Amino acid sequence: MTSEPEAAEDPAETETDDKRMSLFEHLSELRMRMRNAAIAFVGALVLGFVFNQRLYEVLTRPVRAAMRRADADVRFVITAPGEAFWVYFKLSIFVGLIIAAPLIFWELWKFVAPGLYKKEQRLALLVVGSTAFCFVGGAVFGYYVLVEPAIYFLVSITNSVPVGPGTDPITIETMFRMEDVAGFTTMMLLGCGIAFELPVVVSILGALDIVTAKALWKFNKYSLVLSALLGGILTPGGDVVSQMLLAGPVFALYNLSILVVMVIERGRRKKEAALDAEYGPEPFER
Repeated sequence: MTSEPEAAEDPAETETDDKRMSLFEHLSELRMRMRNAAIAFVGALVLGFVFNQRLYEVLTRPVRAAMRRADADVRFVITAPGEAFWVYFKLSIFVGLIIAAPLIFWELWKFVAPGLYKKEQRLALLVVGSTAFCFVGGAVFGYYVLVEPAIYFLVSITNSVPVGPGTDPITIETMFRMEDVAGFTTMMLLGCGIAFELPVVVSILGALDIVTAKALWKFNKYSLVLSALLGGILTPGGDVVSQMLLAGPVFALYNLSILVVMVIERGRRKKEAALDAEYGPEPFER
């Protein structure tokens, strides 16, 4: 009984850069990569702390613009002696991670890549690049589109309290804590960045043949409700405006994910058709 012909493998696809290394050599390599990543993070942390006041000014710019639109006094307060220091320190950590992230991933990549096939290396770079691009896109969307309308809505509803005739007016003075402003804006950016990872996650599931474009399209009528639910989970404050402003892009990204999965499935079908044309259909087992 003749065995089935096996598909010829491209040497470039199965080639690795792996060199025979002992366990101690691997541990030494890992220690060096971790040391370089730690140095990059500490350097970025120091850089962020040096410019912490400038970073806080940029971070709170949409909040201050919204307060001016709502005719509120633009001033922040602190309620603890060390509040300003810890706000600047946490902001420095946040910015330090963002600045050092490319260098940290590069050191991790240099440690992992030699043991991967060329095809796996290209796939890993594509996934990492897409993840970073979508996260940055979500954070930019949150900063320029989401933060200011959300703060304006939250401030404006407190500045307009209706009173009956003959009653004393209700005066509400808007004062935000310095830490609360930084925390709200940071969580908004992180939430938008995570939400924009939806195409990457769905594309990976489609590439693994876990989901199909047809099944995703059937689920499309429920995705709008889930997008609103996701917007409520990922946006701080719980206001309807920020939830809806995030739900719309998430719903659009879900439909974009369907198109990406369709492209992946089309490529898979072309590859299977090429294999069938070269070797014929797979025979039934007897």
